[in-house]
Amino acid sequence: MRKLTGIFLSVFMVVILLAGCAGNKNNEPVSTESNVNPNASDSSSGSETNVYPEIGLSKDEKVTLKMGFWEAGSGRIWMDLAVKKFTEKYPNVKFDITSTPTLSTILEPKIAAGDDNDMFDLFVPNFSAVGQLERLADIGKLEPQDELWDRELPGETGKTLRSVISDDAYDSALSLGFTARVPIAGYTAGLFYDQKLFDEKGWNKSPSTWDEFVALLDQIKADGIIPITFPGVYAGYLTDYVFNTIQFSLAKANGSFDSYIQNFRSFTGAQLVTTENKDAWNRLYEFGKKDYFPAGVAALNHTQSQMQVLQHKAALVSTGDWVGNEMKESTPEGFTWGFMAIPATNDADQTIFVNSGVGDTAFVIWKNKPDLNKQWAKEFILSLYDFEIQESIASEAGAYPSRLDYGDDAARIAKLQPTQAAVMEYATKHNVQYISYRREFGLTSPESGQADKLLSELITAAATGKKDPSSVLEEAEKLKQIAIEKDRPKK
Repeated sequence: MRKLTGIFLSVFMVVILLAGCAGNKNNEPVSTESNVNPNASDSSSGSETNVYPEIGLSKDEKVTLKMGFWEAGSGRIWMDLAVKKFTEKYPNVKFDITSTPTLSTILEPKIAAGDDNDMFDLFVPNFSAVGQLERLADIGKLEPQDELWDRELPGETGKTLRSVISDDAYDSALSLGFTARVPIAGYTAGLFYDQKLFDEKGWNKSPSTWDEFVALLDQIKADGIIPITFPGVYAGYLTDYVFNTIQFSLAKANGSFDSYIQNFRSFTGAQLVTTENKDAWNRLYEFGKKDYFPAGVAALNHTQSQMQVLQHKAALVSTGDWVGNEMKESTPEGFTWGFMAIPATNDADQTIFVNSGVGDTAFVIWKNKPDLNKQWAKEFILSLYDFEIQESIASEAGAYPSRLDYGDDAARIAKLQPTQAAVMEYATKHNVQYISYRREFGLTSPESGQADKLLSELITAAATGKKDPSSVLEEAEKLKQIAIEKDRPKK
């Protein structure tokens, strides 16, 4: 019971942190009026009696929804369950699913072709082109889903979708100016490792200060093992999941966090050349000069870098909490994933920021589709908040369910995978604050893409000790500011 209570408190901490420092506005009183689909028909007139009463859609009109599903490290077991439950409840609806880990290679040609009939009705917006989601929103290609917030969850009278979603996730969903997608699941990211190996080596599994963290890396290197690995092919794993959080920790430590995060969200000042961000990049560069990262890291993909940790060639890998699910077929017996983030200062009580993707899993709906298809697509999206599906997201996909009330039931907590449990354990030992990289608007101008390319190339160059970040950050900052001026919404 004591262990169970500890796990519950950990989940409660994660939920509170994800809800944001401003307080949870989700628990506002819910209207007692009926809150069914606003498109529902009034069947009492007798004009259409063969309808589903809870949503007002016809039982006779057959619909096939074409879905594009990004089958990444989380797999598709939870999605298969969701489709099965939905079609059993609404047998007139069928799904034509394209499921692949390389969905972007299918999505982008379809978008370029401009054939609405061939396009998916709903899909996970997985793009390789930076700013593609924002571009589609700007040109009116995505169906608004705002109406779903006030809808009651299926089978849960008086409980709206908005009431079970954190403020940060809600704000992220509206960051394009309207609700283009609603969050179904998220992730946390940082440095993952084998707890058994750390125990055998006597390594510090939970450094509380910057000096302790650096001492850990020195000890690992002295033992002949690569301290940190990451996928150079997707180099953003190192910055987005680990080093980019340092700037927020430093801002918190010097008392400027509120203004710093406001600038970050709304692009009101310097973005890349702040003292805090330059400090974070310089630390990465210093690690590169100390050979803390693998030789040939530029050629590693995500599974190869994760395999280095499974094979004890590297001690820590920068990735997300889906790693346990993604690598389960290759995980040796006795291997237990652990988690840590980087403490940025030498204050043992400092706030340690952890990257959190509050809306990482979500669907968008293509606007130029028949109204009936879009209505059914929205009903399906709403159905994904069913607790059985949210539990499958936790147990099978290894992701964090989006529902704030997920942790209200100890049985649901027990279904979290070990990687999520490791993150929660870390949160009980440190003053952790989860943060997403959401912005109030997107940058779609070419200059932003040029800046991102410079930064992407800089990661491996700095991590191998070959390139001082300073000049590249200055160049990229100029490009970003041009993009910000072009892309800022006009009042």
